[in-house]
Amino acid sequence: MKTNDRIRGRIEKAVLYIEDNLSINFRASDIAKHVHLSPFHFQRLFSAYLGEPVSQYILSRRLERAARLLSASNAINILELALDSGFDTHSSFSKAFKKRFAVSPSVFRDAPASAKKGVDIGRPFLIASPGGKQIEAAENVELPQFEFQYRKSHGTFSGSFFQLSDQDVSSQFAQLLMQNKDRCHQTFSCFPQSPQGLNETNIPIWFGGKFTSRSQNSWSKNWYTFSAGSWAVFEHWGDYGFLYQTWNQIYRGWLSQSKFALRDEMPFEAYVRGSDKTGTAGQLTRIHIPVK
Repeated sequence: MKTNDRIRGRIEKAVLYIEDNLSINFRASDIAKHVHLSPFHFQRLFSAYLGEPVSQYILSRRLERAARLLSASNAINILELALDSGFDTHSSFSKAFKKRFAVSPSVFRDAPASAKKGVDIGRPFLIASPGGKQIEAAENVELPQFEFQYRKSHGTFSGSFFQLSDQDVSSQFAQLLMQNKDRCHQTFSCFPQSPQGLNETNIPIWFGGKFTSRSQNSWSKNWYTFSAGSWAVFEHWGDYGFLYQTWNQIYRGWLSQSKFALRDEMPFEAYVRGSDKTGTAGQLTRIHIPVK
């Protein structure tokens, strides 16, 4: 299904507004006004494109951020953290925190391992509250072991990557395919670590090609072996810059309600089709989630 990138652009603007204002109190109507949509229309679109109602998305991000800060230092003052997380009182923060993580902030501060965790091992303190109709996998497939030849990049910017001036990834993919015409079966990218937010300047990104076996060529000396196993495959139609919204739908909505759990393997996004006469609307990316 082809999506409307203009709407995705407004959702991106809303998500950035939320990220920039996690420490203050605001309402969904404030965000709707910021992105020039009616409150009703905005909330419906937000849930549809990100897999979680806007109020729950905000709460999830505030509590995830608070948990990360608490796990990093046991010297944090909980009242100050509550106020810096957009809560009006220590009581309201503690109540929401305990409901989400099954322990109080003070217990969590001393023993983070005792808390309830989310489904994404890369973001253990993200526990979403999905609502409404969720994204569905296009298919579930079994893939044999395969080899991944990759180069390294870094950084997410407003949710998308390969945005730096020296990251002309399209030409690098073209070089890879030219050097390995009959051996490289697909180009894709993956994250060795899960991004924690929309702007993670140092997060590593690997990009390259899928091979049946390793081969000698000059494109890169880096290889990684993907293990055989099951994959849930999702389709993203449209601009690559909005891929993070589909990833959000999967991890915030589908995964927490599915019968599957994550395998110990990296997910990846495979680039199936580029721009055509319709522009970026014709771009197709297939997101592969390792499940068991």
